[in-house]
Amino acid sequence: MNDVALRLGIRDIALLERLVTYLFSTSGNLFSTRKVVGALVSSGRKISAETIDNFISALEKSFILHGVEQSGIAGKQVVSPLRKFYPVDTGLRNLSTRFSPRDLGFQLEDVTLVELLRRGYAVRVRAAEKAEVDFVASRHDKRIYFQVSETMLDNSVYDRELAPLRAIYDSFPKMVLTLDRFRTGTTEDGIHIANLIDWLLDR
Repeated sequence: MNDVALRLGIRDIALLERLVTYLFSTSGNLFSTRKVVGALVSSGRKISAETIDNFISALEKSFILHGVEQSGIAGKQVVSPLRKFYPVDTGLRNLSTRFSPRDLGFQLEDVTLVELLRRGYAVRVRAAEKAEVDFVASRHDKRIYFQVSETMLDNSVYDRELAPLRAIYDSFPKMVLTLDRFRTGTTEDGIHIANLIDWLLDR
């Protein structure tokens, strides 16, 4: 906190702390600066969207936070795409959520993103009308689509996680990462389902 505040000359440390807690605890959700500003204003805090964006930029430059932009968007969204933010370490999210066991899926997304970045991929979120793909990882002429799910054992979850990948009609690889060791392998339409731990250990 001191490093970020000193770099930008931020005096409102309390606001910065609230923003950090919010970003960490909601990582994996699409972030809207406008909605955050509206919530702060309604609670009696006068703040501009520019200030919030500057705070977030400082957190990214301090290597505390990773921002992932949407792709596959159109219209007005092209000008100001939404982003998801992930802390560089899941321990930071756990600290902000007091180690809540309910957000394991988002933590797995966080782990996957950090590993993809470590492997040299540029990562985005793919937007779609009915569902989104968690990550689109690109490196040179290579591209892989990823879904991340804690478990795929329930048939409804299985179908829900595969549906966004099945809606993509290009020939790039598609993968689901899960903690399961059952129902892994390759589906009839070529989607690879793998255990996340095995994928992390696959160098």
